[in-house]
Amino acid sequence: MRRFACVTVLCWLVCLVQSQVALAAAPAAGLIAYLQDDLGLSEPQARGGLGALLVFARDRLPQTQFNDLASRMPNAEQIIEQVKARGIVTRSLDDRDDYVEALGNLGISPPVAAKFGPAVLGWLGAQGYDTERDMLAGVLD
Repeated sequence: MRRFACVTVLCWLVCLVQSQVALAAAPAAGLIAYLQDDLGLSEPQARGGLGALLVFARDRLPQTQFNDLASRMPNAEQIIEQVKARGIVTRSLDDRDDYVEALGNLGISPPVAAKFGPAVLGWLGAQGYDTERDMLAGVLD
């Protein structure tokens, strides 16, 4: 009986941890889907654009502030590494032109690139991620 209780508790903990991981990944997944629908992007373009935006933020924010932002966004570091590995971002993004060029590497046209940042900010605000929205808004100004 004791073994059954231990197995039951262990299974419950595994389910709890898995549900927390799924919840943590949901915001990024929701944002990617939103960008696909709102801007007509493919999933790789939306994910890559988000990665480029995060690199741009990392290059413009003080390190402690970026670390705070990245800790609030699920898989931020992984997304940054993916855009580097895919050759979307090959150097630091020092200004808005570098950022738009990185979006262009994804096949995102300049008119759509101009809407990318505001779309991310709008989604973050609508979902209640005000702190993250404000951090990124400072980068995009």
